[in-house]
Amino acid sequence: MATTTSSALPLARHIDGDRTGAVHRIAIAAPERAKSDPQRYASAALAALIHRYTGETDLLIARRIGPGPTEIIEPRVSGDETAAELLAAVAAAPPAQPAAGRPCHGMVADAAAQDVADRAALTLTVDRGTYELLLFQDEFDDEAAAQYGRHLARLLTALSNDEGVLVRDLPLLGDEERQRILVEWNRTEQSVPEPFFHEIVADFARRTPQATAIALPDTALTYRELDDRANRLAHRLAAIGVRRQDRVGVCFPRGAESLIAQLACFKLAAAAILLDPDFPADRVRFMVEDASAAAVVTLSAHEDTVRGHCPVLALDVADWHTEPSTEVSAPVDVDDLIHICYTSGSTGAPKAVLVRFGAARNQIHSMCEMTGMNTDTQGTWLAAPGYGMVEVECFPVLAAGGTVHIPDVSVVASPHLLQDWYLDKRITTTLLMKPMAERLWSLDWPADTPLANIRVCGERIQSWPPAGLPFRLINLYGSAEATTVAGCDITELGRELGPEGRGRRLPPIGRPIPNVKIYVLDENLAPVPPGVVGELCIAGHSLSAGYLNRPEATALKWVPNPIDVDPNPMLYRTGDMARYWQDGGIEIIGRVDNQLKVQGNTVQLGEIEVVAARQPGVAQVAVLAHRDADGDVRLTAYIEPKGEPAPAVRDIRRALREKLPAFMVPSAYVVGGLPTSVNGKIDRAALPEPPRSRPDLDSPYREPHTDTEHSLVQLWTKVLELDGIGVRDNFFELGGDSLRGARLTEQVRELFDVDVELGDLLHEPTIDRMVEVIEAAHAR
Repeated sequence: MATTTSSALPLARHIDGDRTGAVHRIAIAAPERAKSDPQRYASAALAALIHRYTGETDLLIARRIGPGPTEIIEPRVSGDETAAELLAAVAAAPPAQPAAGRPCHGMVADAAAQDVADRAALTLTVDRGTYELLLFQDEFDDEAAAQYGRHLARLLTALSNDEGVLVRDLPLLGDEERQRILVEWNRTEQSVPEPFFHEIVADFARRTPQATAIALPDTALTYRELDDRANRLAHRLAAIGVRRQDRVGVCFPRGAESLIAQLACFKLAAAAILLDPDFPADRVRFMVEDASAAAVVTLSAHEDTVRGHCPVLALDVADWHTEPSTEVSAPVDVDDLIHICYTSGSTGAPKAVLVRFGAARNQIHSMCEMTGMNTDTQGTWLAAPGYGMVEVECFPVLAAGGTVHIPDVSVVASPHLLQDWYLDKRITTTLLMKPMAERLWSLDWPADTPLANIRVCGERIQSWPPAGLPFRLINLYGSAEATTVAGCDITELGRELGPEGRGRRLPPIGRPIPNVKIYVLDENLAPVPPGVVGELCIAGHSLSAGYLNRPEATALKWVPNPIDVDPNPMLYRTGDMARYWQDGGIEIIGRVDNQLKVQGNTVQLGEIEVVAARQPGVAQVAVLAHRDADGDVRLTAYIEPKGEPAPAVRDIRRALREKLPAFMVPSAYVVGGLPTSVNGKIDRAALPEPPRSRPDLDSPYREPHTDTEHSLVQLWTKVLELDGIGVRDNFFELGGDSLRGARLTEQVRELFDVDVELGDLLHEPTIDRMVEVIEAAHAR
């Protein structure tokens, strides 16, 4: 039996070559019934343990009793069989011949057959009714080996004592383990100051009126100016009919107007519906109508986008400044709504999350504590305005009395420009989506940079940052449904673990923030041991109130809490798969559904599929996510046409751009000739990789002629991972986005030694236009 393959068992370390060296020897106390038929009970207990730890159903168990050859059985364990049925199955299983290269999950042997070369990752020996579990010390540390021994003993006892219990219900955790996992790792109770965010800002306006609250490229607002304008706008909103617990659309790019409008809503105890003016107009209007907005506040440039369902107040043309600046402060309860945030929905329409004032207050307080914010803090607002990230990024800065800096849009997508801006503005804390954070931490930083920490969010971090960074990297985890719920200083943890420890683990999300409880649970909502994968579930102050107008979706995700009903009656099922480390830290593994993060935004692939399937000539659609060479997510749409002629890719892409945000529009398309299952559905598992060929575009192909054009085609080919690019092709129609655009811009600057910005690409994103920009820069 080959043993050169490392075990995929939880808590196992990677090994190279055969299993040799010292072993852990753990005596297993066996009940009398198990002693009477040790081989059968040992095989069943080992199969049950492996199934419960890995979820695998088709197992390979080696058995070597006496001097004879090793035999292999293939018990199938679903978890729905009883203990008696499992015992009968392993007893009756005929010898099998495993597929080449497939290692056994475990081995049962007697004391006379302890040949090290034949041993599996888990070897259970039986000798006159005495059981002993053997694990290699190179593969399992002391704590992991002890856990395996405890749980195997508990399963062996359960199999012997109650043969009618289902395998999935066999107990694993003891009372002490449950106490540690459920209680000790969730001791997060902490008092939070009573004032809500807008009340704190108003207090700073009274105590430090001249302190700078918001700094923009060409202007700044003091706390007094910010609060006065919010009061004036609140008076005007009240005059047009906005009342307590109403909902008000807030549709602005990043800027002071957005923060003023949100504060005005909060002062009236009204919820702000977060809208992004860059979204398609149909999508924004749907949100306004779906949320039953009492009014929308925006700028005149976006009035047409939001007009139609309620009064619209354009701050740059309305006379709201004439209202009094006297304080407006309607009473607010923790369960009142502060934000309505729309996320991607699997039904083809976005769904709204109802964020509570209490959840936002707890999150803001936690972010201030986690980063040590105070009145000297220089923070940022870089995240898109249509999501609740404003609560994570800049609300804590204002709640600490610091300054929120908002850069020009061209800075946000360029790592080098962003670094220069951080240093110039002496930024001390910032929030970045994972792709940009990884680019930032790879740059050279001065040792005396004012930047103290970067909070990283949006996607799970899959690589440790380099040692020696002059700032902390704090990995955050959360969602609109549960705000931010966990954090971890991965720079400090990485230093503590050292190279060997980092090599065995991915950066975790850490531990829960104050007043939040995090559990990793199995499909029955029971806690799983460290190392075992389960669904991440959340309770505590961070939870939102569910989805707007989606009672069925709410009931699926917000369920009665089986762990700790008082004071947390509800449990939010995140859909993220996770596992505990043995120190209580939590690592995210993946998703249970068809949801993922694209450029830091939560995306339901099903929503894209529904919208694409509505287009003429489309029979069915599958959208898959792939990683490009730089690790960024690239969406590919696989389209099965209804007949001939097949729909044109350019028409489908154009329709998706009119309905979906840019980050949800696939960059690659495959039309026709798709593999299907027996029921005629697209076989997702058999779909090919995204094509590298030039897609169907509105512009005709024009080949490059000059040296500059050829060089740019090579750069575009590398960044977009496409062949056959023409000099008049549109960068974004080829699947480009702002991240790839920033990458391309940096490479153009380096290759041609010119001062080119992302805005030059955004203005007219073709190669022939870029040639003109380069030539003009050289002429200057």
